[in-house]
Amino acid sequence: MGVIKTIIERLKLKELFAIVFITALIITFMPIEWAIKIQIEEIRLSYQTYISLSIIIIGSYYLFIIFCWIKNIIWSKFYNAKKTAIKYMKGSMSLDEMALLIEKYYDSNNNRFRSTAMIEFSDGRKAALESKFILYRASTISEWGYSFAYNLQPYALEFLNKNLNAGNIEILTDSFTYKLM
Repeated sequence: MGVIKTIIERLKLKELFAIVFITALIITFMPIEWAIKIQIEEIRLSYQTYISLSIIIIGSYYLFIIFCWIKNIIWSKFYNAKKTAIKYMKGSMSLDEMALLIEKYYDSNNNRFRSTAMIEFSDGRKAALESKFILYRASTISEWGYSFAYNLQPYALEFLNKNLNAGNIEILTDSFTYKLM
């Protein structure tokens, strides 16, 4: 599939399809008088079958692309990363994962969550948070080979700080409680 995509990009087939499609539409729907004036009436009559086939095939391709684009827009309204992350944080996040967020991202001096922290490579608690779009690796360069910079997604940071300010997250010196809403 990658080879075909490379060939299409190199040969600019998308632009060629657009040119053929527009030209075929013009030739098909051009008034007879104009076709006679520019002397393409005989070509149009001889090759109308092929011109129509090109309109149907390329038009179908364009309709398919438009359909996929509309489907992706609708799909992203219902199933997006923000909704997935917030739903996971409200319902399924474990104590260990919340402990990681508090341990690494909570700033006790300012009583708020920060957006960036260094997390050890071997810490498995980050895996679920990363897969649920709560964290993302900010850098591929590690600190002494043991930890990487991870950021909270902006919506996760806002959600945590909102719950912290509302009193849904209580952080004491050696323990914490939370009920995210």
